[in-house]
Amino acid sequence: MITRECKTILLADDSVFFRTKLSTILTEAGHRVKFARDGKEVIEEISIDPSGIDLLILDLQMPEIDGFGVLKWMKENGYLGKFPVLAITGVYESSEILEKVRSAGADGLMTKGFSPEQVLYRVHQLLFPETVTQRATDRVPVSVPVDFTVGDRTFTGFLLNISPTGLFLHTLEELLPGTVINLKFSLPDNPKIIEVQGVVRWTTQSNPKKQLFGGAGIMFTHVSEEDQKLIKEFMEKELKRLGMERTYLL
Repeated sequence: MITRECKTILLADDSVFFRTKLSTILTEAGHRVKFARDGKEVIEEISIDPSGIDLLILDLQMPEIDGFGVLKWMKENGYLGKFPVLAITGVYESSEILEKVRSAGADGLMTKGFSPEQVLYRVHQLLFPETVTQRATDRVPVSVPVDFTVGDRTFTGFLLNISPTGLFLHTLEELLPGTVINLKFSLPDNPKIIEVQGVVRWTTQSNPKKQLFGGAGIMFTHVSEEDQKLIKEFMEKELKRLGMERTYLL
């Protein structure tokens, strides 16, 4: 969830609320964020230093020049392909504009209703395509509550991603590497309580309370065959959904 390889992302959106929300997610994940309030400012930023942009997140509905206008200008001036472009929309249904966005030259599309972990999944698809391809079958984003026990103390946190061999636990509690932990949670659309035992392999910064995605990477040490089957089935469904989206994003 949190990357050690910082990238510079140009975020173009006329909504202060959305710029703030999305920049918080991106900066907490370890990236630098620059802003543009409309298409005119996007063009100015690109013209000044295109090599200083690793990813453009581009709202399709903006004043002055909209996202499609920016893509048209980029194509006419040879900037398409210099860095990936992730289009965002809060108005259109994705099925309505898939072909138009792809034809215009965007590398990806997402709606403004995505969760933080889904946003980062798509951002990192474009920033680190080789790594994401290698790890595509290793984990999927998820956002579900989890009860976990360390010793005789029980806490509540959230799962931000999961795999057949482990998960990322978002929590305000400080967990040390090597800590044995027991977890209980349910996956979306399935009420069964999954129980696993694991060990903390790594943690985020020393003060997780300041981290939007603070927490720990957990490696499973015990999970029943039935529960592992449920995890794999959930992953297959999610990867199919995300994979279908990737077919038009690339």
